[in-house]
Amino acid sequence: MKNFVVVLMGLVASSAYADGFVCQTPQGDLNVKVYNHVRPEDGTRNASVMVLSDPRVEAGRKTIARFTDINETLMSKGARYQADVDLRFSDSSRKGELIGGTKLGALKSIELEVDFTYSAPVARDTVLPGNLTLVKRNGEVIEIEDLDCTRYLKQ
Repeated sequence: MKNFVVVLMGLVASSAYADGFVCQTPQGDLNVKVYNHVRPEDGTRNASVMVLSDPRVEAGRKTIARFTDINETLMSKGARYQADVDLRFSDSSRKGELIGGTKLGALKSIELEVDFTYSAPVARDTVLPGNLTLVKRNGEVIEIEDLDCTRYLKQ
């Protein structure tokens, strides 16, 4: 019985959760989705991908840009995500697309901060406030506040 409990605890402790956030601007003109790694060796609380999309556009054309840790264009610390705009990558090369009224090609970085901490986790589908900061190549900063960020959590 003792061995069974030890094995069961090991299985529960090693199960990885897919988690992240799905955020939308108050105007409903921009979605920002971030997902963390699910493999423990990659750090399950480290960002894997950020996708920016326009929900008003027809299917097949919604995605504006995609940033990944593999391309080294995405990093995170807790629930703060930073995407560096690098037009050399095809998944973020649509420089004429608008994000917050600014063309993607004019942006240096995109930062998403969600009011969340892993020390006080919340249930799946909980809506949390978030802010998006767009840093332009010329140094100008654009703040988009009051995003609704829904906690994504799946086992």
